[in-house]
Amino acid sequence: MKALTTKITAALAALLFAASAYADIGSASAADVTLDGRPADAFAFAEGWNPHAGPNGDTSGFGSTFDAFGSGPWQLLDKYDHTEGFSNMGQLTFTFSETTGTMGGWSVTNTSATMMMTLDLVFAIHAGNQGGAWLFDNETIMPGQTLDGTWRIMWENGGGNHPGFSNLTLFGRDIVLTPVPEPATYGMLLLGMGALALRRRGKS
Repeated sequence: MKALTTKITAALAALLFAASAYADIGSASAADVTLDGRPADAFAFAEGWNPHAGPNGDTSGFGSTFDAFGSGPWQLLDKYDHTEGFSNMGQLTFTFSETTGTMGGWSVTNTSATMMMTLDLVFAIHAGNQGGAWLFDNETIMPGQTLDGTWRIMWENGGGNHPGFSNLTLFGRDIVLTPVPEPATYGMLLLGMGALALRRRGKS
């Protein structure tokens, strides 16, 4: 009986120790990442999750949380860490900077000269043994437009500190491309409308 009690006590102590080593969401929220001066529309946090994992990233830490905002599969837009940097694989290109290990800036640019893009955009950070994801729902980026943002890590590790940035993964969903006339086209259209107006005045 004494041996069993000792084993149970040891098991409980181990569980308490393990629990104390886990991170705490702390004050982390949707406001910790901004884009174009606006906070994210939603935030998801998961223990033991690295959104950077695998060739296409890992969306398991936010997939169900963000389902209410849209549908369709998530696709990897780009990845960043201290050794690789961005690959700039598509119409959207990104920048990332660190003021400290727990905060900094970022941007997204639509490189197309004619196509507006609307999408659900997720900014997902891995820090410590945790991952946080911020959703910008139905974000619209005009041709040639750059949107600037900020980020900070507010969850806490087992020691009660904010863990330092490890890597960033960006995902997109419900991507819609819409042609936007070039400025020269608008000018020609206005000239044409002006000419029609003058003709009508001359006939009246």
